[in-house]
Amino acid sequence: MGNLMDLADFPRLQDLILLSTNVTGDIRDIREDDFPALESLDLPRTVHGGMYYEFQRVSDVPSLMHTIHLLLQRIPTLFENGWLSSAFGWRLSVDSPDWYDEGICVTCCPLPPFNLKIVQVGSRRGWSWCTFRDGHSCEINWLDPEPSRESSDYEAYTEDLQRIEQRIDFYRGYHEPPTEQQYRRLCRL
Repeated sequence: MGNLMDLADFPRLQDLILLSTNVTGDIRDIREDDFPALESLDLPRTVHGGMYYEFQRVSDVPSLMHTIHLLLQRIPTLFENGWLSSAFGWRLSVDSPDWYDEGICVTCCPLPPFNLKIVQVGSRRGWSWCTFRDGHSCEINWLDPEPSRESSDYEAYTEDLQRIEQRIDFYRGYHEPPTEQQYRRLCRL
C-alpha cells in the first residue's frame, strides 16, 4: 500500500511494475522531473490511469489522455505497445452517472462506446471512445497536430487516416459517447 508518487524521487528507478500491488495515486500527478530514469511503467487499476482503470465520468478522460501523451513525448517506450493501443483496458464504469444500458437492443444498434483506444497514425497520436466488441468508434480526439502536407510521410499518413476513419460510422460527429437520449435517437434513425 502507498502512493505512486512516493517513488518519484528514486533517481535510478527504471522499471515501475506495480500491477500486483494495491498502490494508489493518479498518473496525472507525474511531472516532468519525476522518475528521471524511468523506462517502463505498469500500474494497477487502483491508480487513476492504471491498467483496467474505470472512469467515473466521461469528462475525466481528456486530462488523463493529455498526461499519457506528455509521458510518451518524454519517454516514447514507456508503455508496451499492445497495452497502449488498447488504452490499457480503460472504460467507463458501470457505476458512472454517464453509463446507460437499460433496454438497449444490441441487434438494432451498436453498443454504446464506453471503452477507450489510443490511435496512432504516422507520427500523430490521438484517442477515441469505442465499443467493446463490434469496432464502432467515436471521432478521434487528436493530441498532435496534423503533419505538414510537404512532409515526406504525409501521403502514408492520409492513407492510414482514411482506413481508420472508415470505422467511424454510427458515432460520426461524436467525440465522446452520446448521452442516453442522443443514443436512443441514433438508434431510431
